[in-house]
Amino acid sequence: SKATVSVLNCNCNMAEVDPVMAAPAKEDEAKQYAAHDEVPGVKSTKALGAAGFFGAMSLVTLFLTFWSRYDESEWRNQYFDEYEPKGVAMKSRHFKSWTSAFEPVGPTSVNVNGVSVPVSEEARESACVAMHTGVPSIYWTSAEFFRTNVAAKDIKCTFEVPYTAVFAAMTASFVGMAAVAIYAMNVLGQARGTQAMSELSETIHKSAMAFLHQEYTWLVPYVVLLWLFLFICIDGLENDWVPSASMSFILGAALSAGCGYFGMSIATEGNCRTAAACYSSQKDGIETGLRLAFKTGACMGIAVVSCGVLGLTVCYACFGNVQALSGFGFGSSAVALFARVGGGIYTKAADVGADLCGKVDAGLAEDSPKNPATIADCVGDNVGDVAGMGADLFESFVGAVVAACVLGAPEFGTKGVALPFYIMMIGLVVSIGCTSFINVKSSVEGQKPSLDDLLKAMRVNVFIAAAAIVVLTLFLCVFLFRDEADYLERLNNLNSTEVFAQNGKTGDLSLSAVPFDQRNPGWRLFGCVVLGLTVGILIGMVTEYFTSHTDAPTQSIGYSAEYGPGPVVIQGLGMGMYSTVVPLVLIVAGVLGSYYLCGFYGTAISCVGMLSTLGVTMSTDAYGPVSDNAGGIAEMCELPPWVREYTDGLDALGNTTAATGKGFANGSAVLSAISTLTAFARSAEIDEVDLMDPVVVVGLLVGALLPYLFAAMTMLSVNKAAQEMMGEVRRQF
Repeated sequence: SKATVSVLNCNCNMAEVDPVMAAPAKEDEAKQYAAHDEVPGVKSTKALGAAGFFGAMSLVTLFLTFWSRYDESEWRNQYFDEYEPKGVAMKSRHFKSWTSAFEPVGPTSVNVNGVSVPVSEEARESACVAMHTGVPSIYWTSAEFFRTNVAAKDIKCTFEVPYTAVFAAMTASFVGMAAVAIYAMNVLGQARGTQAMSELSETIHKSAMAFLHQEYTWLVPYVVLLWLFLFICIDGLENDWVPSASMSFILGAALSAGCGYFGMSIATEGNCRTAAACYSSQKDGIETGLRLAFKTGACMGIAVVSCGVLGLTVCYACFGNVQALSGFGFGSSAVALFARVGGGIYTKAADVGADLCGKVDAGLAEDSPKNPATIADCVGDNVGDVAGMGADLFESFVGAVVAACVLGAPEFGTKGVALPFYIMMIGLVVSIGCTSFINVKSSVEGQKPSLDDLLKAMRVNVFIAAAAIVVLTLFLCVFLFRDEADYLERLNNLNSTEVFAQNGKTGDLSLSAVPFDQRNPGWRLFGCVVLGLTVGILIGMVTEYFTSHTDAPTQSIGYSAEYGPGPVVIQGLGMGMYSTVVPLVLIVAGVLGSYYLCGFYGTAISCVGMLSTLGVTMSTDAYGPVSDNAGGIAEMCELPPWVREYTDGLDALGNTTAATGKGFANGSAVLSAISTLTAFARSAEIDEVDLMDPVVVVGLLVGALLPYLFAAMTMLSVNKAAQEMMGEVRRQF
């Protein structure tokens, strides 16, 4: 409420300037269209300095990537050269001289066909080495012996950090931050339009910052209390006061909040510049406006992914354990709860208040300068779809990677943890490339691009990003897991009977006896990535179908308006419920398909694959508020009708992309939640859940109740805030 009143007060002060009077005179329309008193853009030295700093940091981490890769290759080659000729007598003494982390832990016996078979110390040592270095062991990993006979929860070896993957992903994050700085410098350098447009944009910017300051004022004590809890109960009692969880929690919360702050800042700077771009040319103003608005949204999209990758890699490199990653994810979730719910309540309260008071009570046009709630409405678009959605997707992105690391360590050792980092790196680099351009072409030669042409231009970038990620991930998965195939080739020349006799099991170990997908599990994991990408794109296409004005669902709602507001509400609710069916079926298919390919680790990798295009997807989503604000500024400044026509087209496109972003966020959240729940069950050693247990049944009922409880609380909050806003607007009228 305080933030709302603050925004309204800002709007009242702006009303004294009277943007209508400050608009260009209508006496000479030719001069009005051709030239106006533009406020020039700024050359941001801060953005230039940030680009240089992050570029230098990327070179440093790139050197560390190659150095760690060289060091890893050295000890791998020494291992095979020294011990492979000895065949079955091979031991892990070399690794003990390299690090003391590998101890012969794990079960001392395994159950084979109902018979307890003792496991030698060499086998236990070698199994630990194989699980946590990626070098297969002739004792346990051959022919799936280890994975078949030993439960994953029994492996408690110290894990070695895959520094090559970590530094490679960190390099990509610094490159992404440098790209964000360059994008921001490009946006800030554009003209701000007329003096009235610039003043309106400044008012929206100050109002948005007032909301964030008010929100973060309540958020800080909450984060501090959680930090104290983690530091005392987790780091103090379980980690011998090593602050891995608590410090990672603070870093996750800070980066998530920082992304929202930066995204709001650049979005409220790009709105007047987008309107000015549309105003600059009656011929191709809509194309120029689209490119500028998309570039502004790309600042937020790439920043979210870059900060997520940077935070995860820093936490893992510093603390070297998955618990630190979990703390980072917890911090991002804490901020996402406030940003998504708080921003959403404000957005809808401002929207309802502005529309009811302006359109219904006073009969004013959309974004009329005579409506005191217009500024609050413009601010609401940013806090909901920029800061709120950014924090939501940031949390889903981080949660998916953390779950994949937790589940991948027992399954594939170091490689299982390295794979999500490499996928993040590929996705970020591809997203940078696909947000650096947008090609707008008209389907009819000689005419201006239609709304479908603009939507197709943005859709093409997502498809190009997905195709590039598929190709690069194919090479990544096959190359990363090549050691298993290479090892079986080497082992084919050894005495397999004698090898298996060490563990009481005999059988054919020839390469032809091993199924193709088991020789290199990278093929199965690649299939999981493709499944995730496909599900994400299809969910976006389904959402686009149900929200686009050219398709049947939206048109059917429009036809219902012929019979009054009641049928519109009924038809809209019905179509909204229908729109959930196909995405849920797609998610179910993705979960089952990835599980049968590679277990729950495959499901987590599928989620990481879906979110690998987050940089492009978030860019198209953050584009919406920028174009919406541009339309509001054009209306309040009474720019020529063709400018408002351009901004309305961009706004309509933004509504579709925003809905697509919400569908993508929901789909990724489901996969991320399943992966996180599975990771928790593995860590807590929960093997099964009995649905006949009354406590479990009660838990299901309570869980089914919670969405309705939260929905009721948020709707009542929207109603209360909207009523307060309407009372203030009516007082001013």
